[in-house]
Amino acid sequence: MSDKTINISDVVNLPLDLKEQKKALEQKSPAVVEGKVKVYDPNKDNVKNLLEMLKNKLSRQTVSSLVGCVHCGMCSESCHYALARPHDPTMTPAYKADQIRQIFKRYIDWTGRIFPWWVHAKTPKNDEDLNRLKNIVFGTCSGCRRCTLNCPMGVDTAVLVRLTRGLLTELGIVPEGVFVVDKDSWETGNQMGVSQEDYIETLEWQEEEVQAELDDPSFKIPIDKEDCDFMYTVNPREIKYDPRSIAYACKVFHMAGESWTMPSFGWDQTNFGLFSGDDKLGGYIAKNLYEAAKRLRAKRIVISECGHGYRSSRWEGYNWAKYKQDIPSESVLITLIRYINQGLIKVDPSRNPLSITYHDSCNLARSGDLTEEPRWILERICTDFREMYPNRSDNFCCTGGGGALSMVEYKPLRIEVAKVKADQLKATGAKLVCTSCHNCVDGLSDLIKHYKLDMQVVQILDLVAEALVIPEKNEKK
Repeated sequence: MSDKTINISDVVNLPLDLKEQKKALEQKSPAVVEGKVKVYDPNKDNVKNLLEMLKNKLSRQTVSSLVGCVHCGMCSESCHYALARPHDPTMTPAYKADQIRQIFKRYIDWTGRIFPWWVHAKTPKNDEDLNRLKNIVFGTCSGCRRCTLNCPMGVDTAVLVRLTRGLLTELGIVPEGVFVVDKDSWETGNQMGVSQEDYIETLEWQEEEVQAELDDPSFKIPIDKEDCDFMYTVNPREIKYDPRSIAYACKVFHMAGESWTMPSFGWDQTNFGLFSGDDKLGGYIAKNLYEAAKRLRAKRIVISECGHGYRSSRWEGYNWAKYKQDIPSESVLITLIRYINQGLIKVDPSRNPLSITYHDSCNLARSGDLTEEPRWILERICTDFREMYPNRSDNFCCTGGGGALSMVEYKPLRIEVAKVKADQLKATGAKLVCTSCHNCVDGLSDLIKHYKLDMQVVQILDLVAEALVIPEKNEKK
């Protein structure tokens, strides 16, 4: 535990910040004007609207999780929030899920309608209660699903948290950062508001960088090239903050002699609809990507290193967009394994001599079952790989998941509970922690800085690019 713990009432009672919503109204933001992004209206009966929407959003999956909890307490032994704050019962996943469960029981389940006192059924009384609900589901859960993995009843608390977030998003009762990202996603087609001009310029800049590095003017980052083996999609963070990761991937594709392209629109494989609970936004972003692949007649979609991007693009997006899954997709990890297996690229592990441990992204491991693939690659590109414990699908969250990085008001709590992850990293004694998720890069970097760990964060593509054996020009000939 941290020496100083946060008073949780300071978190759950944070006021609704409307600065960005007011700004969007004043500027007549297209997403707001068209009703795609909702703003808070205190004159509406928001409690009644939430209850009506709840009835329409229920599914077999959500109802089974709403009625299945027996409050055994096993989830509290799985959650990094609860483990870091054992003195605080409000950090248990069961408590968080109970916030929507008690509303379901009071208005939908027959037991709560008849005997509300018996089953602890309650109703939000006003917008203040809805704001408190917002702070709980957005501010005290990263949606990592570790509790779900360890629940004997199969209760998926992350699904209930996302359901509640979606209801509040429709009312405009959301953290300021969530509102901004949703708006940018609708208006630009990507979650960081990157313009098409900046996107193209960044790719051209990286193309020039790799040409100089390889001394090879034939190297290209193809844009909107038709009939390629695959279309490569990226995280907007790569364009805005970490373009080197794009260069690394493109260099590997080039050395493998790959036929590939990137789309000029529909390139964002991340999807903030997963975090905000907005299925319509999720469907819009996913459809942009699928339509780009269809337009370019790509044979496959390759997804760069991103946990929630992989989950959203590979299966959730098809449900949100109601889109036929007729073009196969894969993580870039699978692409790299194929290159190494087929001898299309050669790697030298001695070029990565520092000790390395691997952090499993929640969405890749628990929700995507990609656990052995990154380890297969690491065993071939570095000389000192060390497991952290627990690992694979039982690994702890980087603490930046669920859109937490966009919600600065909850950062103090996020960093406090990151002590669990910090201790896990420190125990490995490794100098590098590798992950295959850009979200995890930022989450891990935050806690490494705060807890003063002697460690840096890298990704699989970073290490593959470092280990890549570049033939001499005469050898190519």
